Amino acid sequence: MPHFRFVRFFFFSFFAFTLGLVLYAQDAGMVLRTSVTYRTQRNTLQLTDEQRQQADQLAREAAQAGQAAKYGDAVRAYYHGLAVMRGVAWTPAYEFASGLQGHLDHAIVDPGQPITVTLSPLYSSPAAPAKLTASLFLVPLKKDGGAERSLGSAIALNPAAMPFSTKVGLPAEVVGDYTIEVRLAPEAESPAPPPAPALPGGLVKTLPVHIEPLARLAERLRNRLAKSTAIRNGTGSPALPTAEYALALYERADRGEVNLAAYHLGDDFARANEILDALDAGRDFFAGRRGDFRKAYRSAEDHTLQPYRLFIPEAYSASKPNALLIALHGMGGDENIMFDGYGGALKREAGRVGLVVACPKGRDSASMYRDSAERDVMDVLAEVRRDYHIDPNRIYLMGHSMGGFGTWSVAMSHPEIFAALGPISGGGNPAGMVKIAHIPEYVVHGDDDRTVAVTQSRAMVEAGKKAGANIVYVEVPGGSHTSIAAPQFSPMLDFFARQRKKMTE
Repeated sequence: MPHFRFVRFFFFSFFAFTLGLVLYAQDAGMVLRTSVTYRTQRNTLQLTDEQRQQADQLAREAAQAGQAAKYGDAVRAYYHGLAVMRGVAWTPAYEFASGLQGHLDHAIVDPGQPITVTLSPLYSSPAAPAKLTASLFLVPLKKDGGAERSLGSAIALNPAAMPFSTKVGLPAEVVGDYTIEVRLAPEAESPAPPPAPALPGGLVKTLPVHIEPLARLAERLRNRLAKSTAIRNGTGSPALPTAEYALALYERADRGEVNLAAYHLGDDFARANEILDALDAGRDFFAGRRGDFRKAYRSAEDHTLQPYRLFIPEAYSASKPNALLIALHGMGGDENIMFDGYGGALKREAGRVGLVVACPKGRDSASMYRDSAERDVMDVLAEVRRDYHIDPNRIYLMGHSMGGFGTWSVAMSHPEIFAALGPISGGGNPAGMVKIAHIPEYVVHGDDDRTVAVTQSRAMVEAGKKAGANIVYVEVPGGSHTSIAAPQFSPMLDFFARQRKKMTE
């Protein structure tokens, strides 16, 4: 199915994990992520009949606008519906405020350096929008980070003069993870004083910023990489892209494209230099290592550096074939969430069973593992098979939410690869189940999933069983979209451990 047709189908049939990221572009992925939040709120909040009817009508309008590639109109309809469901009046001022998206010129800043905050409208308002005032505050992410600080007096925003930018100075004495909160109010109202009040979501823009003296370390690594003979000659150890990615990650984080709280960039720079030291000495930095670490490779498709997370269990032996699990994250996540989330259950259970586990990033957070994101999955698989002794008859694929959808779709595209599948809280194309009827499956879904309807898995399981597939289906009574995942990792991995690939005819 072409990507656009799949996204259009997705508007009606699937809503995955979380919005999660600051959005700064009008595209189908943004609308898809917003629809996820919308569907979950629609199924979770206690609504009156009038609210429900109005929300459903606005959802239909948003879906129609999305299909017509009128992404701004789709977002406005979804935001209007969210306001209805939350009991917030959709005034011209709130409509204007909801559509403003914040952006920082740098999300990583040395202490005491200035930073530019920009507000841009995602859509035009049919009604003449009211003027707003914006108050900026620096808010620590951790409770021990001190009190929030005002970054200046309130600023008037003119709807006719958008986008709007302002430069503010950051205190020289603060270091760590913060957010710059932009609190909006109609011009006639007083700006919100600290501490932060409980404001409707459309009136608060939260922009993560990491304050740490990293620019000098980044420049040092950049210079060292530029002098690398291996890079200039286009040769070198497979570990080289991982060293290069430390700098690429810093640049991506500085653009606000990654969750800064998931990384310690100073440590990443140090490890990159250790990899280069090993490369200069003719050694493989990763040889013999066990445990959990980040790696990267250079995509043959577009020559970009793409990250993945890897777990090598203590039981791994290079002298014999080892089982491999590819784990796919949900919407709004990245290559880290399968290891760092779920209470660490996936790594713990993989260590118990003795599975190598690789977690691809999947490109955009709403990629659905289609097109280049599907190729990323297969590229990571190839990387691990090149670097480690993997049993080709014991390669497994699982994922949660969007990753559950990806588990089915990737397997249908590559039915000759996998020995077993484990989609959780997912769905897909039931007609394609005949392609993978030879692959055993362990399918999990909660019957109270308010993000991806349980009927999605039921339809896939029914089609699979009609095609003769060996499917263990676990439908958890009262289970939500997320609560059912971690408790099922242990039985799922035990199921995988009993499976060997069956040859297709």
